[in-house]
Amino acid sequence: MRAIYLALAILLVLAGVFTGYLLWFPTYQIPQQFKYDVLKDTLTIVLAIIAIAITVVGYLVYRIVSQRLETETEKRITDESRRWIARLATSTGYSLWKSGFLDEAIRLTREAIEEYASGLSEKEPENEELIGNISNNLASYFAQAKREEGLARGYASYIHSISHKFPKNREAWEKTCQEVSEAFSD
Repeated sequence: MRAIYLALAILLVLAGVFTGYLLWFPTYQIPQQFKYDVLKDTLTIVLAIIAIAITVVGYLVYRIVSQRLETETEKRITDESRRWIARLATSTGYSLWKSGFLDEAIRLTREAIEEYASGLSEKEPENEELIGNISNNLASYFAQAKREEGLARGYASYIHSISHKFPKNREAWEKTCQEVSEAFSD
């Protein structure tokens, strides 16, 4: 971008020097009409080059902005589909758990966190809450099945560490932490 501005500045300086030379420092007698014709032609050329430069710079800015917007849009679409699928898998897992299919609930909820929620940024509160809810369900399922103690404790520890950020989930998450603690007490 700086190169374009530099080239444009050099071109303008050269055009100014040439025009000044024609108008004020003639080494031989030039008819007045010829001076103005040359000045007019020079000015037309300079303005045409400036118009082309502005068009090129405008197009480059358009391409850069459109690529950034396209990249951001693709990321948002991908994140939203990941969140949607993770929520769906978690809800389906919960329904399976309520129906007594604990192993299927664990499999589906584990898939939700490992395949879909793992690609989401935890810096966004919506994603962090979703990951917390999935972790809560998995910790509870592992505690009820009395297996995967390390994972159950890890998920319980995670939801305990973020529970202060989500007051509406705090009670349920703390209950799950207690459930894990009781299921794997030594």
